[in-house]
Amino acid sequence: MNFNRRKFITTALISGLTVACTQNNKNTQNTQIEKSSQTSIPNRVVALEWGYVENLLALGIQPVGVADITGYKKFVNIDLKLDNSVVDIGTRSEPNLETITQLKPDLILGIELRHQSIYPTLSAIAPTFLSNPYPDSGSQFQEMERTFLEMATKLNQQENGKLILKEMYKNIENAKAKITNSQLQNQPFTLAQLSDNSPQIRLFTDNSLAVEICNQIGLKNAWEGNFDQFGFNTVGVEALTKIENANFLYISSPENIYLKQLQNNPVWQNLKFVKEKRTYPLKPNTWVFGGPLSMQVLVKEIISLLPEN
Repeated sequence: MNFNRRKFITTALISGLTVACTQNNKNTQNTQIEKSSQTSIPNRVVALEWGYVENLLALGIQPVGVADITGYKKFVNIDLKLDNSVVDIGTRSEPNLETITQLKPDLILGIELRHQSIYPTLSAIAPTFLSNPYPDSGSQFQEMERTFLEMATKLNQQENGKLILKEMYKNIENAKAKITNSQLQNQPFTLAQLSDNSPQIRLFTDNSLAVEICNQIGLKNAWEGNFDQFGFNTVGVEALTKIENANFLYISSPENIYLKQLQNNPVWQNLKFVKEKRTYPLKPNTWVFGGPLSMQVLVKEIISLLPEN
């Protein structure tokens, strides 16, 4: 390309200033807004967030570029796979703008949390849609649905999108029926995720997407933590004494050194759910921040692991 780095930066900054001025006149309180115009159906899409990679695949579209493909393949467990031709465009928080430009996308998908600050540059490359999966209030589940249908509309896949959501609800209802006919009905649970990088534990709160799904299939969250925008509180092992009467569902790699440390901790060993064998490991790549397909995987995992008698 004759489009060198200096020209790219200059063009991006000029375009960014123009778009930024326009944005001042928009209602920025809307948690799901289209950040630049789109005049045709996109067919070259770059996804800067894993949940939107999943959504594209669900809608039958292979992106041309994805942020952190290695991480996506490690943490997101759905049947649909990325094509080998998809280009890695850097990390989710710091995507490689030159690589994105070279891909000549006609739509870029990101989230406000990570990409609001680089929106002027992104929108100079291609129409850019930023959404907010972590609203300050309200339902992450409803936000997921809205964003998924918005993406389906932009990609001329409205009917396909509705069918996918319909299938998700069907799976939720089937799981709810199984739980209703078992001793699990109305039993408390806690959903946790163990870090690979520290001994800290994430306990998911009522506003999280994953807990909302669990509630819909008939489980009740035992963790009464503080509201968190991301849907989880980070705690140490001592906090688990508050929810030891609940079933403990957790996500962790079996090789996680912090899981092994936790299992050797006297506090852990004396918890009721440990002594009564009510700990249930979900697959380490059970993704709880995704879209309709990941939520169906989560439901399937829970139903397969928890006893019905």
